Amino acid sequence: MASTTTSDLDNGDPFDNASVAGRLAELPFVAEARALTVGTSSGEFAGFQATPAHPDTQLGDAVLVHGWPEFASCWEQTAAMLLEQGMSVFAYDQRGYSPGARPESVDEYTMPHLVDDLDEVSRAAGLGRFHLVGHDWGGMVAWHFAANHPERLLTNTVVSTPHPIAHAKQVQADPDQYERMAYMRAIQDHPDGVARTLLRDDGKRLNDLYGGDVPDDVAASYVSRLSEPGAMDAVLKYYQAADGRARLSSTPVTVPTSFVWGSRDVAFTRGSAELSASYVEGPYRFVPLEGASHWLPESRAEDIARTVLEWVREHAGDNERDDTKPN
Repeated sequence: MASTTTSDLDNGDPFDNASVAGRLAELPFVAEARALTVGTSSGEFAGFQATPAHPDTQLGDAVLVHGWPEFASCWEQTAAMLLEQGMSVFAYDQRGYSPGARPESVDEYTMPHLVDDLDEVSRAAGLGRFHLVGHDWGGMVAWHFAANHPERLLTNTVVSTPHPIAHAKQVQADPDQYERMAYMRAIQDHPDGVARTLLRDDGKRLNDLYGGDVPDDVAASYVSRLSEPGAMDAVLKYYQAADGRARLSSTPVTVPTSFVWGSRDVAFTRGSAELSASYVEGPYRFVPLEGASHWLPESRAEDIARTVLEWVREHAGDNERDDTKPN
């Protein structure tokens, strides 16, 4: 049984969901913002939800899905910009990141589970059709969700992550892209050792991953939360599960899709990014950001928000709005 409750829990972290919701609620153009816990058949997912003071009915609702190693709080600035324009937002901590949805088995972190989470969590949050925005692993979920649940989406905006087939082909064909995936192979081969290395010395190696492109206080929050017992072990299972043990179709993508990519992305090459267009059958827009890193939600929120808003407005007439809330 899906359920949603307002969360009063605040562990004191300045970038947990309660703190983010509190700051959003203080903005003059926000009617309401709250931290909440969404219950599904897979567990309890923490998140935040906010509505604008002056909703633009043309814009509707955006669901924001984070990647590794981040949390829903990575979207705070993007959410504020969307709210200012009249768009409602909902962001949640994915399984493994939410303490109440942290299964032990690697098999529970395959893509079918991640896609089901998005479907169930968004319904439990009261959303019908929505605009999806996903970064990194959230972007991978977005590609698969768009292919398997097009009826739930109005538009799809993927940030940083190439289409999975394009990426797989480039890994095979391009030595540069293959080398950039060395970290993923290391996680798959030695997950416990990687976890210890990342968290050693107060998370110095984990903090180094952000390359200075994530503000220090935000990075410190990520490190603190991922240092909690069981958290890092859980989120590394995404990579362990990405070994072909459970697959989900990623084509065709017919939903209007935009893809935002930074030219300094350390994980994904331009070749992977550009090849992604081959796997979208619906309207498509590639938005390369010159000089931008992989950490776009934290460093280029304005570009993401602008892309989402332009894309939503361009395709506002493509589908008849479905404002019916699910039961």
